[in-house]
Amino acid sequence: MQSPASRRTLQILLLSICCCLAVPIAGAAAGAQASETATPVAQPADWPIVDYGNPTNWLALPDHPSAAMHTPKGAGFSNLQDVAQADVFYIHPTTSMGGNGFNAAIDDAEAARIGALMLLTQATPFNAVARVYAPRYRQVTLPLYEQDEETQQRPTNLAYADVLAAFRHYVTHYNAGRPFILVGHSQGTNHAQRLLSEAIQGTPMEHLLVAAYLPGQPIPRSVFRDDLRRIGPCVRPAQTRCVAIWGTFGENTDADLAAWRQNGYWNSARQRWITAPAQALSNINPVSWDARRPRTTLVQHRGAVPFGTNHTFDRLLPRLVAVRNDGSFDFVSPAPLPAQYFNDGGVFGGTNYHVFDIALFWLDLRENARLRLNAWMNQQHRRQPLLGTTATAQAQVGKPWRYRIAVQHAVTAFALDGLPAGLRLDTRRGVISGTPEQAGTFALRITASNAHGSDHGELALTVER
Repeated sequence: MQSPASRRTLQILLLSICCCLAVPIAGAAAGAQASETATPVAQPADWPIVDYGNPTNWLALPDHPSAAMHTPKGAGFSNLQDVAQADVFYIHPTTSMGGNGFNAAIDDAEAARIGALMLLTQATPFNAVARVYAPRYRQVTLPLYEQDEETQQRPTNLAYADVLAAFRHYVTHYNAGRPFILVGHSQGTNHAQRLLSEAIQGTPMEHLLVAAYLPGQPIPRSVFRDDLRRIGPCVRPAQTRCVAIWGTFGENTDADLAAWRQNGYWNSARQRWITAPAQALSNINPVSWDARRPRTTLVQHRGAVPFGTNHTFDRLLPRLVAVRNDGSFDFVSPAPLPAQYFNDGGVFGGTNYHVFDIALFWLDLRENARLRLNAWMNQQHRRQPLLGTTATAQAQVGKPWRYRIAVQHAVTAFALDGLPAGLRLDTRRGVISGTPEQAGTFALRITASNAHGSDHGELALTVER
């Protein structure tokens, strides 16, 4: 279920992104041929169960190379999935143009290639604290959104059936009692909302849920009143077992917000996908993460990554936007966004920033995920060290510099990889000090240990001349 604006072709956007970047696709079979059209699904018998024990049916698994392992080039961040204490289950948005039918084939290589590009900006914010699991699924294709609500029911249900099967496989074979984060965008948010209702709330997985980040689709507040009574909307930065929802537009937007409200969501009581344009929506500012702080300034914005241009994912853009949350949507300024860094290929155009819902807040998400995971760990009375959320620091060549690593709980030893010349670490006190001798951005990997275990974190240190 999407707004009328989203019914425009995605072809320009997909081409613009693909020209900028080449990323590996997890599990792509050697010699696999790209599918130019989606495979139509007409009858239940034509919908065999997907084998999620087969790695080719995943866009990302922690032990298979994928775009989810990347960090912005030269920005000093680290992929820490090999030592992460949590998982993320990520459900990608629509990546199939479609053709003969309304559900893409599971082995549609073109859809998977675009899905890998979505991984690059939408799953990577979490690779400092979580292992990434991202299934391929027989998603609803773009042509379905030209159809009426009744026609959309069955194909969307079929796509969700794959997501549910993948999640169940993850729970049975991969989770092993680890805390997890649920992430989706656009169509992925639709499926994730239903997953919360049918496979997480009221199950043991509810207690392992750190939080869900579900931008890109308006979700009415009534969903939490009538269905997700045990998993509320996120209204505080360190809240756990909650759902963070946002949708991004430019200040004084030219987008049709009334039409955007007509996007569909899963209604559990009616057991169908419906629209409810008049309902109050759940929404949060993805910089403050605090309902009491609906406005944030440029200085508070932690950082975006470029998307849709030749600069896609090649840097961090801190202090880029101020944000105003009006209770239903988020409005950023200055607008429009810099054209050299953000281009949706004309899919929505103007100041509808749906395509950039996650890219605009890449570092804000990265740091908030660690904050919520630390809060979850404390709720479980875990006593191992928990490293702080700050992921960046600045120093200057030739000037003395001192930095204390933020951590909760007692630490018996610190370790650090990647220090530039002139700096040293006090392994007992967790203090970095000295006088940097060279300029650049350095990816520091931090370990803090005690008798109860260890935590691993990052510090992107920029040393300026």
